Amino acid sequence: MTAEGKPVPVLRVHNTGTELQELALEPYGSDHWLRPGETFVIWALGRAGEPFQVDHGPGTVTVHAESFPAHVGTPGATRSSAATDARPRPVRSG
Repeated sequence: MTAEGKPVPVLRVHNTGTELQELALEPYGSDHWLRPGETFVIWALGRAGEPFQVDHGPGTVTVHAESFPAHVGTPGATRSSAATDARPRPVRSG
């Protein structure tokens, strides 16, 4: 798989709630915690418009970016280090 071009923002995820919201990026196993009112951006190497699958459950949003390299950042940033973990990742069963 080859990545084309520079990182492009392909999806914004905003926490409109009053609790921390987990944002997991698969298949990379990267997870991040959005504070209330906070927005993260999924950046991808490739062509904008490629589809992602997004799953929402209680307290978590999972973005599946399996077509090309992707990472989580803040609006205006292009590096995954811009997004920080606020809490440790919960243990998932099953």
